[in-house]
Amino acid sequence: MVGDALGDLAAAQHADALFYPILVGKEKTSWERLVSEALPRFLAGTFAGAYQEQLLAEQREILK
Repeated sequence: MVGDALGDLAAAQHADALFYPILVGKEKTSWERLVSEALPRFLAGTFAGAYQEQLLAEQREILK
């Protein structure tokens, strides 16, 4: 799932789905990063874990 709010993250977690955050104020960069960095990791099976946690930490920092 892709989203920009903590409710989107909660929905992804409820569905046991991976989540890619679109960072508020950095939307263009987030979409570019999704294509160039996150999608290849998803296809390679390396998105979950440390990489996803890094993305979620960035989202939490922006939403403070």
